[in-house]
Amino acid sequence: MKKLLNLLIVVLVVFSICTETYLFVIKGMHPLILNETSYLSRFIFYYSYFTVLSNLAVGLSCLILLVNADYSAKWFKVLRLDSIVCITITCIVYNGMMRQWHDVDGMVILTNEFLHLIIPILTIFSWLIYGPRQFIDQQVMSIAVIPPLIYVFYIFIRGYLTHIYPYHFLNADQLGLSKALWIIAALIILFLLLEFILFLIDNKLACGAEKRR
Repeated sequence: MKKLLNLLIVVLVVFSICTETYLFVIKGMHPLILNETSYLSRFIFYYSYFTVLSNLAVGLSCLILLVNADYSAKWFKVLRLDSIVCITITCIVYNGMMRQWHDVDGMVILTNEFLHLIIPILTIFSWLIYGPRQFIDQQVMSIAVIPPLIYVFYIFIRGYLTHIYPYHFLNADQLGLSKALWIIAALIILFLLLEFILFLIDNKLACGAEKRR
């Protein structure tokens, strides 16, 4: 059942990302991506979305869980923690802040639900039920903050150069840099809080598993 669930998550990620890549990059269905004149520019724009990157991280970590029995490598622990925390943030931010004004149609209705709701729920459920356990420690938590920070720097540098931002609440041109940075600070605090919550849950579940042996 564990492998089937991980396989399902990988399939949903690949299907959703590939479908949207075709529709948005090749067909130009995304209203913002239409402003980009080349396929390369559209590709970069689409893969600058936090949603896309967090789902790719989930898909990669679940693929590794399918084919590799050794989960002790530090890089995998960081990847797994980042994937769970970032996909949770994707779910919270989209469904709490963006769903009401995000109009989609056609096949994107399905892929949008997969990326923002179904895959996050399945990912969290998979981790809660099947683990792996005790992979979160202080060093892993510290390293896991680095990729989101790199993403933030990338978004603001690219936005400064191109005046294009993937999300309206990060648009420093419209909001002002100080307000955009305050929002980023709140999201980083949310990331750290979720890390700590996962750490506590992971230890609790590991202790419970030890007592049942």
